[in-house]
Amino acid sequence: MNFDQMSEPLDRRLADGLTRLAAVARQLDWQAAAAAGLSPTQADILRFIANRPDGARLTAAAAHVGVRKATASDAVAALERKTLVCKYADAADARAVALKATPDGNRAAQAWPSSFAPIVAGLSPAEQESLLRMVIKMIRHLQQRHLIAPQRTCVTCRHFRENVAPGTSTPHFCAFVGAPMAERHLRVDCAEHASAA
Repeated sequence: MNFDQMSEPLDRRLADGLTRLAAVARQLDWQAAAAAGLSPTQADILRFIANRPDGARLTAAAAHVGVRKATASDAVAALERKTLVCKYADAADARAVALKATPDGNRAAQAWPSSFAPIVAGLSPAEQESLLRMVIKMIRHLQQRHLIAPQRTCVTCRHFRENVAPGTSTPHFCAFVGAPMAERHLRVDCAEHASAA
């Protein structure tokens, strides 16, 4: 008996497993959102805005969450009514509106549980580091194909120097802080990110 012939293709099994993990994480997010009196979209947008202390535009929030601008606008209006988000004139473009989290919004976002935490908890630190490397590689690939909104990952930052010290425990370098980096130091969402593009 040959398992290669009787098994689903590896990429399909992997995609199925990731879909199941994402469903568990999304369910945990929905439960946390409901407990906080928010919809999942409102919670996603609040966390996105709170992670950008200088503010964010509605179009960026909609793209990040993967919803239409009208849907994001409705969610932001609800967050405003709940005094978790406020609108203000964008410093870069006076005609544009930017969004900032209020102190209550920041507290809510900081207290938000990580929905993937129970999923990765069973992995060793070495396995988590390896998975982080793969996740960042997948995000980079999706960005290059324009299948995901721009992300503030280290590998897309102009301060990031990739593999400048190969074979060492800290092969990368961050010019922003002037320090070498290990794979485990790579960030998926860095507040100091400056796009290399």
